Parts: sequence; structure tokens; C-alpha cells
Amino acid sequence: MSEATDLISGDALKAAAQRFLGEVRAKIDQEQGGLLSIFDSWFSRVLTKLSSLDRERPWEESVNAHAAKIPGPAQDLQWDLNRLRLFLDRWEQGRFVEFSRRERSAAHHHSRFGTEFGADVLLTCQGAPSLMRWRGKPLMKNVFDFAIYPVLIAELRPRTILEIGAGSGASAAWFADLLALSGPDGRVHSVDIAEVQMQHPRVHFYKGDCSSPDTLFPGDLLQTAPHPWLVVEDAHHNVSGVLDLLHHFLIPGDYLVVEDSDVKRDAIRAFVDAHPGDYLVDTRFTDNFGRNATCAADSIFVRVGKGASDVAADQDETIMTHNGSNQIQLPLGDSDARQRLLQPSGRRRALDRSRLFRPR
Repeated sequence: MSEATDLISGDALKAAAQRFLGEVRAKIDQEQGGLLSIFDSWFSRVLTKLSSLDRERPWEESVNAHAAKIPGPAQDLQWDLNRLRLFLDRWEQGRFVEFSRRERSAAHHHSRFGTEFGADVLLTCQGAPSLMRWRGKPLMKNVFDFAIYPVLIAELRPRTILEIGAGSGASAAWFADLLALSGPDGRVHSVDIAEVQMQHPRVHFYKGDCSSPDTLFPGDLLQTAPHPWLVVEDAHHNVSGVLDLLHHFLIPGDYLVVEDSDVKRDAIRAFVDAHPGDYLVDTRFTDNFGRNATCAADSIFVRVGKGASDVAADQDETIMTHNGSNQIQLPLGDSDARQRLLQPSGRRRALDRSRLFRPR
């Protein structure tokens, strides 16, 4: 794992807070009709308190000195300052972030899950004692992902969803229903080692074994299924082999989600390291409810095909500036623009993909 990074502090912290405050005010005026969210109110209140401190000193020094004089109330401000630093530190990194950078910043968070909260929240977030259900069957998704996937699908508008690990079939049916709401005539293809009894007009269920990734789906499906894709790996078996196979068929703009990533960290790290510059973590989805408030911690990836710096140089129209850092603004749902991002698609498409499969 990469060496940990220092948390934002000093003048950089103050500057980031002011920049974010500007975004908050614009969002309140332009999108929220003047109404403040809970987070908006908290952020504004904390920034007002911090701005009243000695302007010549870093906030960290002033708050610590205040805590030494007035232990009780000042401890609340210490907590607020720490949360502010954690939030602005990740906000400064931008939306699309390299996996290695996420790992370096994880030192400031929960040791296993990389979150700002503990295992107590994660233990019950699927529902306890009863699981959330879809079409009468246990969904096996947590409440954060129940909110994240609809936004991802509405923004990406995938024409193909591939799910490895169907379970009862409820999640595939849920994805299909979300596809119907988002508009495109997409299809869900879901595979599991056990035959799935559930049926849905937009879902094709397959029986397959991750021990032989090349037999999970028919070979012609991965070669012809229309993009953009959303791929969800939730099988917990031979993760490396499954990801390596899928890599040959994912194109820039496709999304790859590896669920329950806390127990797959080594496989994910090896996969990303084997394909430098090809995958970025989309923090719009991993962090919208707090850092890694998802079962796919640091593993909601967008396929980009090249390093962010190369794309920035070659694709000026796809770059937006955020907090002084370049970010890739992918053409979600725009198949023509997506094709323009297929570097190095020419070399990769020359691969005879049919050789990756054995007959089912």
C-alpha cells in the first residue's frame, strides 16, 4: 500500500473552505430554492465559528489552544474541525481519483472500511433484523447502495448491465426496473453458480462458475452487447480472474463496481496496478453519503483507458476544472462522444476476443 498522505491543514484548509462555501451558496440559490440541507447548515455554522478565531494562526492551533482553556465546549469544535478537514481533504481531490491515492488517504479513516463511521453502521445497513426486499425477495443491498445505484444508472444510462453473483435474482430485477425508469432499452445479464428461478422481461439469467470466467457468459454477448456497460462483481470467488476477463471488453465510460471490496482489496489492487491509468474511482458515488458509504469502498470505477493527464492533454473538451485540479468529465450516455475516448481502442480492439472463451 502507498504511504499515507497528510490531512489538509493551515492556509490550504482555509482556502478550500472558502471555495467550497462559494459552491454551497450557489447550490442553495440555484438548485435548492434557498433551502439549506443539514450539511449546508452544519458547514456554514462551523465556518462562522472558525472564522472568528485568530486569523494569523492555523485553525488547528487556535482550536487546540481554545480547548486547553475551555475543555467542554471546545471539544465540540475540535470534532467539527476534524470532520471539516476530512471532508475538504477528499473534496480537494476532485471527483475522479486514482485508487492508489484513495488508499493513501485511507489512513485517516476506519482501518478496514475506509469510512468516517464504524462497523456499527455497516452491520445494520442492509436492514436488521429484516433485509430490504424487491419484488418480494431479499435484495441483499445496503441502504447507501439502494440510493447510489439509481443515481448511477440515471446518469450513465447503461444499455447493458452485467452482474456476476445473481443470488435470488432480486438485484438483477431491481437493476432492470431502474433501467426502465431511466429510459434506454437496456438489458441485464446476471450469472450465478446456482440456477435462478426468478424471471423478468429485461433480465437474462445464466448459470456459470467463476472458477472458469471465460464460460460465465456466452462469448458473443461480451463482444456484441451495446455500451455503455455497468458491471457489478458480487460473487466473491476468483475475483482476479473475473476482473481480468472483463477488462478486455470494458471501454472508456463503462463502469465497474466491485462489491464487498473490504475482503477483495488485494485482488482489486493487483487489478488496478496491472492496468495503470485505465480505472479511476468515481467519488460522486463512493462518497456522496460520507467517505466510502457503500459496500463498494474505493471500487466504483469508471473505465478511462488512459491516465488522467493524457486525457487532459488530448481531450480538452472532456475536462472540467474543479478546485484547481483537472478532472475527466466523461460523456455519460453519449455513445458518440464515448467512442472518441477509446484510447487506446485501436490496439485493444485488434485482439481476437473470441479466443478468450470456451464454449458454454
